[in-house]
Amino acid sequence: DILHRSRAGHVAIDDGGPVVIPLAVAPWRDGSELLLHGSTASRLFKKLSEGAPACVSLTILDALVLARSSFESSMHYKSLVAFGSARSLEGFEKEEALIALTEHLFPERSQELRPSTEKELKATSILSFPLDDYTVKVSNGEPKDPEEDLSLPVWAGIVPIHHVIGEPRAAKNLDPKIPAPDYIKRW
Repeated sequence: DILHRSRAGHVAIDDGGPVVIPLAVAPWRDGSELLLHGSTASRLFKKLSEGAPACVSLTILDALVLARSSFESSMHYKSLVAFGSARSLEGFEKEEALIALTEHLFPERSQELRPSTEKELKATSILSFPLDDYTVKVSNGEPKDPEEDLSLPVWAGIVPIHHVIGEPRAAKNLDPKIPAPDYIKRW
């Protein structure tokens, strides 16, 4: 669930000090690997391509848990933290991974896009991060107020957070005769 719902992840490396960078992610190879997408000019991707040890974190926030005190208030979330070293993808494998990433971010979109140019492929880094060493944490409980707080006149409960796709807005330079694709409504 975490892999399939995540569109962004945070990657951390030690680059003379701790560095955490957000980037686009997608599950790959039946969830045994995670695709990381970035620029070949990025310091982070240069270090990752060289095999630098890294940590990748994905988090899905599902609700806020309101208790009768701030100390006991919390969140419902699912998180995955993976450790390892990425490998750079090239050639056909890179093109296959770019399509998988595009389909994960924008289902059905890759079928209508023009192919990437050689210049675009050279400027794009796509890495495969193994999911061999990882931990998952899920928080989904009720507020854990102490007994003495239960009689306080303070509302307690769970406030769900729903992630929804909004109404598409056409680019200002789009031909007005081109409608938004039907597949956007299915996201």
